[in-house]
Amino acid sequence: MKRPNLFLYVVLGFLLKAYACLFKRQKINRSSKITAPAIVLSNHTSFHDFVYTTTALYPRRVTYLAADKMFYDPLLGFFLRLARAIPKCLFQNDMVATKKALKILQQKGILGIFPEGQISPIGVTMDYNFAIAKLVKKAKVPVYVVRHKNAYLVNPPWTKKSFRGHVYTDIELIASRETISQLSEQELNHLISEKLAFNTHAYNEVKRMKVHLNAIANLESVIYRCPNCGLEHLQADKYSLVCPDCQARFEYDAYGRLGGYRIDRLYHQQEETIRQAFESDPNFTLSEDVRLETYRGNRVQEVGGGRLEITRRGYRFEGLVDNQRAIYEFNPKNIPTLPSDLGINVQIYQNHVLYQFVFSDNHLPTKFVIASEYLYRQANLTLPRI
Repeated sequence: MKRPNLFLYVVLGFLLKAYACLFKRQKINRSSKITAPAIVLSNHTSFHDFVYTTTALYPRRVTYLAADKMFYDPLLGFFLRLARAIPKCLFQNDMVATKKALKILQQKGILGIFPEGQISPIGVTMDYNFAIAKLVKKAKVPVYVVRHKNAYLVNPPWTKKSFRGHVYTDIELIASRETISQLSEQELNHLISEKLAFNTHAYNEVKRMKVHLNAIANLESVIYRCPNCGLEHLQADKYSLVCPDCQARFEYDAYGRLGGYRIDRLYHQQEETIRQAFESDPNFTLSEDVRLETYRGNRVQEVGGGRLEITRRGYRFEGLVDNQRAIYEFNPKNIPTLPSDLGINVQIYQNHVLYQFVFSDNHLPTKFVIASEYLYRQANLTLPRI
């Protein structure tokens, strides 16, 4: 395992820095000077976070852990291999990735990790795997946080459009070698969680940072429920989401609010609705026709289709795969969430296999995601929440 090529990194890193600072107006605050070897943890609220993190650390070279699914994308995979990123299986133990990561640190490199494993759909730091604290404890190198503020509002994950504004990045030491040696894994995990935590909307209530508006198509894949009448099928209309039932209109403003509501609070209302549905009806079921995609060769390809169902018992897919009848069942205790390409699919990773379920209705993936997180908490009630 080699660190990123020095010449390529200097050249391409400079271009990324120019892009982030000039076009994205990224401002960087370094309260700590990073000394290698080191682990750098970043919050993850936009597709541009790799750019913002690389820019914040430039000219130091960073080796990233990246979801292995991204290596199957022709363009993204090319750049990840060029950067010598390490593929990591999501939500599973991956000893190969861990060994490669430790080797980079042994070479006095810098290891970059997005602990959440996916982009937050609402700009609020998500739960992450306790294995991060274990890795930090085992590596015995300083660990830092690179925390991006306002990236969610400038580059929302639910659209490819940009909303011109400023991105602010803080670099802070979480724990030195000495501190790491003194803390237990649980104490270290708590410290990491505290330093990594960030809520875009709470922060912007105070800072009042504005962005230039753009069309908000696909925000309805995240906020699908009308806060006025409860209909679960909001529709985008340029800068607003509109309810086709009660005709209420919720305009997206320059501060990232929808109809005056914080997006995180609207999302939590949807979570509460799902919770109530499961708890009021023991037979509550989410069920939808889907297409199934998985790894084939060097690509993610469609291999069949059928029906995906979520109940209290877990997940069940029944349909045709490679023209043969197939039934797949998954235990909710082992699935903390369903990663999602917003408005498109949900994913389950098991035994290093990707099961990617593609929906025709862009309102449904997020609903399935919320249900999965509720089921995971219920299945692990005896375990501490991380």
